[in-house]
Amino acid sequence: MMSEMKVWIGLLTVLLTSRLLRGQDYKYSQQFGGLNYADPDSAGYRQCAYWELPDGTQLHSECDPYNMERCGETARFIYKCCSGFEEDPDTFGGYRRQQPVKCSRMISPYNECAETILKSAEVAPFSPDLSAVSELKNEEAEGPFTIFAPKMGEDDGPIEASEHVVRGRFYAEDLKEGMELETVDGRRKLYVSRFGYGALGIDCAEITDVDLECRSGIIHKIRHPLNGRGTFTNTDRTSVMSLLQSHPETQAFADDLPPDLKRDLGAVDSGKRYTVLAPRTQAWNDIKRQFTGKKLQQVAARHVLPNQVCSGALVSKVNQKSTVLGDKVKIICTVDKQSSQEKRYIMTECDEAINLIETDMAAANGVVHLLEKAIKPLTTKMLLENEKCAKALKVNEFVKLLKECDLYIDDNNKYAVILPRDESFQWWSSYEQFREEYQRFQVDKEYRCKVARYHIVNSNDKLDSMESFASHTMGHRTNNKKDYLYETTYFTKTPQGPMLNFHYSPIPDMTALTVDNMAIYITSRINVPPEKNLTDILQERPDTTLTNKKTIDTEMDAKHFQKNAPRNLYLVTTDDGWKDPRSSAQSLNPYRSENTMYQGETLEKFLLLHHVPLYLWGGDIGYFPPNSVHKFMSSAGVELTFWRDASGVMRIGHDEMPRDQWPKVVKWNLPARDGIIWLLDGILQCPSTLCPLYAEDIDYYDMFVAACQTAHLPGEENAAADFRKKPTDVANRHPDDCTVVLQLSEQSMRYVEA
Repeated sequence: MMSEMKVWIGLLTVLLTSRLLRGQDYKYSQQFGGLNYADPDSAGYRQCAYWELPDGTQLHSECDPYNMERCGETARFIYKCCSGFEEDPDTFGGYRRQQPVKCSRMISPYNECAETILKSAEVAPFSPDLSAVSELKNEEAEGPFTIFAPKMGEDDGPIEASEHVVRGRFYAEDLKEGMELETVDGRRKLYVSRFGYGALGIDCAEITDVDLECRSGIIHKIRHPLNGRGTFTNTDRTSVMSLLQSHPETQAFADDLPPDLKRDLGAVDSGKRYTVLAPRTQAWNDIKRQFTGKKLQQVAARHVLPNQVCSGALVSKVNQKSTVLGDKVKIICTVDKQSSQEKRYIMTECDEAINLIETDMAAANGVVHLLEKAIKPLTTKMLLENEKCAKALKVNEFVKLLKECDLYIDDNNKYAVILPRDESFQWWSSYEQFREEYQRFQVDKEYRCKVARYHIVNSNDKLDSMESFASHTMGHRTNNKKDYLYETTYFTKTPQGPMLNFHYSPIPDMTALTVDNMAIYITSRINVPPEKNLTDILQERPDTTLTNKKTIDTEMDAKHFQKNAPRNLYLVTTDDGWKDPRSSAQSLNPYRSENTMYQGETLEKFLLLHHVPLYLWGGDIGYFPPNSVHKFMSSAGVELTFWRDASGVMRIGHDEMPRDQWPKVVKWNLPARDGIIWLLDGILQCPSTLCPLYAEDIDYYDMFVAACQTAHLPGEENAAADFRKKPTDVANRHPDDCTVVLQLSEQSMRYVEA
């Protein structure tokens, strides 16, 4: 019975699925959110899908190709005969209107490998060289072999065929990332790369077709010879360093590399791989006229990348890589409209294009790409004097400001410079909270220079080593003389990873440009320097008088603000926020009981509950996106929850406080030199573990008014004198002649420790 039920359920599932697919006009190529995947089965029997580059080059793919972007263009894929099969022109037509089988002829796996290669037009020139490999000619040779047959170019020099043959039969699926295959002559090991879009590379040469069987083993076709493109093939490839030293166009560059880097590039057994963007000799000689000594070595090191980066891996329109010094190199990939060839070039900070004129010169522990020109380091002079460079970085307006001011730069010190883009001036002019400072910036030259120097920060390491998520640093001094210690850096988590902030100015990718003794961070906002302390702000504002008095009484400034500066976030309750919501307009004391019940040490604990030892910006320029929850420890040792809802309203509270009583932030970001203030519309209730419990001692007061019609009252010896002393007593004894009226009832309450 159960088996029959399973059959019926399975049949019903199939019918429903079939009905749904027909109703949606389902197609294989419409899967996965608009990605158009190849469908080899629809092309015919023994048809496979291949990538096709704009110049007609076809690449094998280990996964089904799809409509991805490559070098700024939509990559195409085509269908052709799978490896080991070819079209037979004598094939009979289809039977009963069926499509004829195009790829009907099988390439014999029993032919000599050289013969099979000779019959393949794109790699046929390699056949004579392969025939001369002694290991393949020897009848007693221990096979099988894997042969990488290259497509030969007109400009390619002599080829070492034995470097294209390895022992063993390695099918495409056996070629894993990082494998090293020793050649039959023992002179080198070929490195296997798997690229993200499914292509395979052997010493950076992309494989165009795979798994072609022959008598002595298996053949894979590759895009170019393994000893590189061009005529300089007689080079020593035992290491990246030996390749640089033996190539006539890179010898001058190799000589000027730092000694420790030379050692690393030559250490094949270390297991580390490198990529070198090597300038040609003439270009490097031009650099040597501008730099010498250690500075020249540093410039050379900026051309070396960790890990192996083949040109086949640089297929995004913009590819950003890090050098061994931590600098960023931007490599652009485009398609030349005339030649249809893929073109790769480095785009410098100043929008100068440097072409990669020869790529994928592989060595035992990495690869070398030859550059048309050297990558010049950005210098202060270049930034200040080269208007084209400033415009390329979109910092022209702030660079003009730097030119007109004495920045107090000491060549022996190291600095981090926060460089606002031109758009930041527009932002400043329209941001209401800093409008007054912007107007002052327009007319006060000294203030203009103060703003400029405020963006230059003293730093022993130039602040260029901040790569991991962290909270605050300990603060830094700007280049204004006798300046305060400012808290300048903060990391926030974003969907794209950690983001660095200098105050409220974001640095999205944490990238620093190295300029002489500076690390430059480009941002979209200008930082406005504060000119008051926390206590100054409290004293000047008319809506913070109550908190100001308590702050003075507990000596918060001397005990905490000065010691923690600049890491002080003070959550200040406005005067209206102290009012008890149960009080009326006629109440003699409309404030919450906490306004008077806490004194001395308890009051200090209460205020520390409203203090966080961090420098946090909020609101639209802050660190807290809408619909997010953050937790910070107050200075009183109670963890506070910062909850910003979907509409952007932030409430702050803790676990012992009812959620509906959490106060709301009504004013963000009153910046001071020693901290920052947020205004709240209520108080944070002090937990019982922090503040002692208090009992209410309530006294009730009634006020009466008495009046009598005459001073001659029966039984009273001296009615007038007695009335002056105790009017209500006299009036109560003579209700016919006197009246007593209750004028006012009042109560007073004080708190005593329970």
